[in-house]
Amino acid sequence: MSELDEFMEEMGQGRRSESPTSDVPQAAENSKKRKATKEPEVKKKAKVMENKAIWITNLPPDTTVKELEDEFSRFGIIDKGADGQSRIKMYNDETGKFTGNAMIVYFKKEAIVNAIKMMDDYVLRPGDYSHGNIRVEPANIEHKKEKTGETIASKLTRKDRKASERNRQELNRKLNEWSDNEEEVAEAFAPKKNKWAKIAIVKHAFTLKELEEDAEAILDIRQDFREAGEKYGEVTNCVLYDKEPEGIITVRFRQFESAEKFMEGYQGKGYSGRKLHIWLAEDKPKFKKSAKVEEPSSEEE
Repeated sequence: MSELDEFMEEMGQGRRSESPTSDVPQAAENSKKRKATKEPEVKKKAKVMENKAIWITNLPPDTTVKELEDEFSRFGIIDKGADGQSRIKMYNDETGKFTGNAMIVYFKKEAIVNAIKMMDDYVLRPGDYSHGNIRVEPANIEHKKEKTGETIASKLTRKDRKASERNRQELNRKLNEWSDNEEEVAEAFAPKKNKWAKIAIVKHAFTLKELEEDAEAILDIRQDFREAGEKYGEVTNCVLYDKEPEGIITVRFRQFESAEKFMEGYQGKGYSGRKLHIWLAEDKPKFKKSAKVEEPSSEEE
């Protein structure tokens, strides 16, 4: 073997210089196989649209957008449209009359939890039970057949998009001021209640004729309603207004919730053959009575 052959062999070449040429067809074949094999298609996951809206029903006929904004902005930041207006929609029928239904879109989905927890099955205006309780629930697709955010954005002008971005920045700034403690927020923004709403006013509890015929009737009737009230909570005072022809008696509770439960529990029930009508006081009761029927209040009251 010549010195050249030895050198080439040490370098891994030498007489094997033919082998790379013989490997070309195999490499080309492998390349073709790789090209022929299709890469598996990655399926894109459908974008999940978060629900940030609530659906409200049984609102009073004279409800206004401002009233809804004032009431429901306490539970979370209400989203704004490109026009800078809060996203609150009130629905009218074919004649233009308000249907009592409305939808509110929040900036963050967590806000709907507080709104439902604090307002569902409650009156919109504290102390006003004339229209019944409103219902609040998460909005669904039947309620809000809205277009996706991408579709809406594609139709916005450059000016609108800039305005929308500014609104988003402002909402984010406000969001940072909120507590992330759900219970703390719920407590801080709970619907304000009239202090007199602890008093349940009962009508048709007696007749003036009953009081005239039975000297003990006042004490018996008052005791009956005190005991009835104590099934729902601590009663601090019970007053029978013996000068009222409609048979008025008031039951005052320590807690608002007790007065509400008493009202719900005894509403429409019969007493001495009469159907009771009960509501919560909006102001200090001003019914007529004689001094003999006054019952001392609890010391703390």
